[in-house]
Amino acid sequence: MEDKKLKSFTLLILSDARSKIRKVRITHNLLRLLFVVFIIIIASAVILVSDLFLTRQRLDEKIAELERVEYKANYKEVELANLETKTKKIETKTKILESYLKEVENLDRMVRDITGKGGYAEEVVVYTADLSSDIELDTDPNEIYYYISDQVDELDDIDALLDDLLTKAPEMSEILSRDKQNMEDHIYLMDHTPNFWPTYGDITSLFGERRWGHIHKGLDIANNIGTNIYASASGVVIYTGWHGSYGKKIIIYHGFGYTTVYAHLNTINVNVGDEVNKGDIIGSMGNTGNSTGPHLHFEILVDEIPRNPLDFLQ
Repeated sequence: MEDKKLKSFTLLILSDARSKIRKVRITHNLLRLLFVVFIIIIASAVILVSDLFLTRQRLDEKIAELERVEYKANYKEVELANLETKTKKIETKTKILESYLKEVENLDRMVRDITGKGGYAEEVVVYTADLSSDIELDTDPNEIYYYISDQVDELDDIDALLDDLLTKAPEMSEILSRDKQNMEDHIYLMDHTPNFWPTYGDITSLFGERRWGHIHKGLDIANNIGTNIYASASGVVIYTGWHGSYGKKIIIYHGFGYTTVYAHLNTINVNVGDEVNKGDIIGSMGNTGNSTGPHLHFEILVDEIPRNPLDFLQ
């Protein structure tokens, strides 16, 4: 049997009809070697192409993921800008409402000053949460949608509530302004109404009693000489000095038709034209004029008509 390793193949190479035939002798071993090299080259090419395809696929996936993250980051930036705009809008509306609430607070304080009860112990304040905090992308980028969506919903709810309040606020403000003006007028009236006791001591003679053939026009309060005499209401001093049987006397006009008289004084601490506040010391108790002992003769006149002081004093 002929050894296969010694076998060979002859290739005849003819370029044209007139050219010389060339012979190329290829042994079996060389042909097998060439075949193996060809197979290796083909396999390497297939592996290389496959690796390139897989690499390209992974690269496309990474690019798509980066584009998704970039989109979410841009979405976050836009939404945060929207959140900031909404927050500033809400802050502006909140400040407007705070001004209205200040009116409520002032009115409430006035009521408590007058009545001594009711109202709120603390100031009225509008509290706003910090909605401008940053949102991190350290975890799953999909979570940004939930965070922003929740905050947008909260801001929209707050904004709708503020719009509703601001719609009602002008009418409320007008009502409160009228109430405040009425309350201030009432406070002014009460401050100028003679209801503060002009001194302290024993009541020795009441309004309307008949004395020495005359009707007593005031209230007599007895105490020691030098006891303080107070203005029963705020007003302007229109008379100071000696007045016959009244002795040393002060007359104060309070407005609203009210006038008060303080007689039989020992000292006078005010002058005509002085403005006095309710509770100011205007003089001291004495025994001047026709008096049976140290006391204050106190009168309240309404539209120049004497009235019973006990109907006013609190």
